[in-house]
Formats: sequence, C-alpha cells, structure tokens
Amino acid sequence: MASLNNQKQRVLITGGAGFIGANLIRKLLAEGSFEIVVIEKEGVNLWRLEEVKDKIQIIYVDLEDAEAVKGAIAKTEPDVVFHLASYGVHASFETDVRKMLKANVEGTLNLAEALQNHTLSHFVYTSTSLEYKEKDGKLVETDTQEPVSFYGATKLASEMLLSQFAKEHNLPVVNVRLFTAYGYYEDKAKLMPSIILNALQDKPIELSSPGNVRDFIFIEDAIEAFLNIVQSDKQYKGEMFNIGSGQQHSIAEVVEAVEKALGKQLQVQYGKENYYKEPKAFIADITKAKHTFNWEPQHNFAAGIVKSVAWYQANQYLYSV
Repeated sequence: MASLNNQKQRVLITGGAGFIGANLIRKLLAEGSFEIVVIEKEGVNLWRLEEVKDKIQIIYVDLEDAEAVKGAIAKTEPDVVFHLASYGVHASFETDVRKMLKANVEGTLNLAEALQNHTLSHFVYTSTSLEYKEKDGKLVETDTQEPVSFYGATKLASEMLLSQFAKEHNLPVVNVRLFTAYGYYEDKAKLMPSIILNALQDKPIELSSPGNVRDFIFIEDAIEAFLNIVQSDKQYKGEMFNIGSGQQHSIAEVVEAVEKALGKQLQVQYGKENYYKEPKAFIADITKAKHTFNWEPQHNFAAGIVKSVAWYQANQYLYSV
C-alpha cells in the first residue's frame, strides 16, 4: 500500500499501547513513510510496543488534562490523528462509569478542542458496535443507536460530539464503528485469546453460551480499513462507517475453528456470566465502507483464526506474566 500522498506525514495515535494501536503502529512502520507519535498516560504498560518503541515517539499526556493536550498538539503538529484511547472496553474490570465519562467523553472533547484550529487531513475515531442493539438483519450506519452498555453509551456520546465538531469547526472526522476485532496482541481476558491461550496450555475454558454471536473481524483487515480511510483524497466530516466482516459466527464456531487449527479438542465449560447481554444475531453491513474506501476484508473466519493461533503459539511468552 502506498503512503499518504507519497510523502512523510506525522501520525498522532492516542492509546497506541493498546491492541489496535500496537497493530496499527507496526503497519505504519512497515510502510516506512510515517513519523509516528503516540500519546499515552504515564505509567502505562508498553509490553505491546517493546520491540518498536525506539522507532516511534511517545509523549506522556493525560487526555483529561485539557491544557496538556493542547500543548502536545502544538508541539507535534500532526497531519493525521487516530483516536484509539478509551476506558471501559474491558467489561470485566473497567466498570467505573464516571471514569468512562472522563476518559471517553471529556478526553475526546479536549482532543477535539486542541485540534479545531489545526490543519489535518484525517481524524479517525474508533467507536464501537456496542452502540447498536441486536437486530435480525444487517446493522446499518443509519440504524437507531441503542447502546447495550455504559461503555457503548459514552462512545456514542463522543461520536456525536465529534460529528458536531466536524460541522462547526470543519474537523475531518471519520467515526469508525468497529465490530469484534481479534488477532495479535489482544488482551488475554478477551474471548479469542482466552480460548487460544488456555487451549495451548490444556486448561479448561469458561465461556458464556455457545449460541451467542459476534461479527468478528481479523485485525489485519481492520488495520487495512484504517489506512484506506486516511489515504482517501476526500474528507468525510463526521460520517460513520461500520468496520466488520459482514458475517456473524457463534462462540461454538470459534471453539470449533480453534480446535481445527490446533488439531485437538478443547475443554470448554459453558455458562459463564456475561457482563452485558450478548446477541443471538449481530452482523455489520459494511457496504458503505467497501464502496467509499475501496476496502473489504481479505481473511475469512477460518483464515483469521489460523493466523491468530499461529501467532499466539509463537508469542505465548508475552502473556506469561
């Protein structure tokens, strides 16, 4: 994939030490034509970035500190921004609703205000499919949003806030409603790595219901979508785009695919409590992203899981602590 406008541009990433950020950074570095600046909180664990941190600039700024954010933007003068930082995505332990409001809404407001008089080519905000309620048909960007969790509610609030900044301050915001991304460097408590890592150690695996479904998108395909968005010559100010696979698969199908990739039967115990109501039908309509950004997933469900299993086999040591 060609670099942005065939010239070196400065890319600012908030929350770059997370799952999505770690994969995005590696992709940008592989392209070879980007200056990467990461904004993170002081004290954050950089285990995902250990092998690449000398190739990027890391600035320690709390997004909840408006003046510090303004100073960071003035200092870095980014051309492109990926806003990935958030609190609440880990439903099992990130449960403080006030903290979600401060991190997800106030932090986003501070970033938007710092950027409103700054020239950007693209601002990509990573929102969530948890803004949608369960639906028999495919979920379309124009569907009414009814978040299924406080996290989803705060992400929707930030999305609406950024759309208003796009209208009033010409901020080139693309709101990405990301469905269930999985793959390299994901947190071990999340569904896919918890299944794979426990399977590799022949441990029992506790899951909710075999019939619960998600629209799983392999991380390489999600990152490719992000890059296609910022390579677009046109700016989409405040629009929303679903990024998913356009298919749904059950938890039982995940187990079967991992079993096939490993060549052994897993020790699965169903009945684990959910932290939010998991759906029986949930599929992204990705038509808009396909047509707008000339993008579509390149990995089917089985291929993404095979790649993920191979990566976790080779990198179990990262999760040993």
